[in-house]
This record gives sequence, C-alpha cells and structure tokens, in this order.
Amino acid sequence: MRRNSTRLFLILIVVVMTMSAGFAQQKKKANPCDSAQNQTEMNICAEKEYKAADATLNKVYAQLMSKLEDEHKVKLKEAELAWIKFRDANCEFQAFPNMGGTIYPLVYSGCLTATTLDRIKELRAALEEFK
Repeated sequence: MRRNSTRLFLILIVVVMTMSAGFAQQKKKANPCDSAQNQTEMNICAEKEYKAADATLNKVYAQLMSKLEDEHKVKLKEAELAWIKFRDANCEFQAFPNMGGTIYPLVYSGCLTATTLDRIKELRAALEEFK
C-alpha cells in the first residue's frame, strides 16, 4: 500500500511540474504583440514599443544630465531638442509613402522606435565617459 502511495505521489509531482512548465511557457506567450494578426493590432504594438523605447531614452537622458555641469547640460538639452525635431521630421519622411494607408502608423512608430534606440546607444556611450 505504501509503495502505491509513493508511486502515486511521484506521478503527481511529475504532472504538477509538467503543468507548471506549460503555464510558464503560456505566460511568456501572453504578450499580445507576439501574435498580432491584423493591422490594428500591429499598429498598437508598434506604438507600445515606441513608448517603451521613449521611456528608456528619458531615463538615460536624466542619468546623463545628472553627470554634467551646467554649461554642458545646456548643450545636451539643445542637442536633444534638435534631435527630437530631426527624429520627427525624418520619420514623417520615411512613412510618407504610406500616408493615408492603414500601415502608416506601423511604419511611423517603427521609425520612431529605431531612431530612439539609436539615440539611447549614443547617450549611453556618452554616459560611460562620465563613470
């Protein structure tokens, strides 16, 4: 009897571990952007990716600003304002052929994200110089 209980207990442990692994894998796949099926879903996901990149940029920018002296802060702020103007104009240029189409937001947000990620790399490199 005890042997059957032990065997049943071991089987139960294996089943629970298998189910846990399955749930963990499902949880990883829970990001709706991983399975965007239509243009609206793709547009929403692209905007979310841009917002996440922008939030990271703002954090890195603040970190860099905290390391600079006053005159240097002024120069970084001027550069950042010029960069934002460039980013927006360049992404409008890149997305322009799709103006009026349902894919326009995807192309525009994708450009914003790529450009922002590049800027994050630049600011992180500058930040490394002040460590």
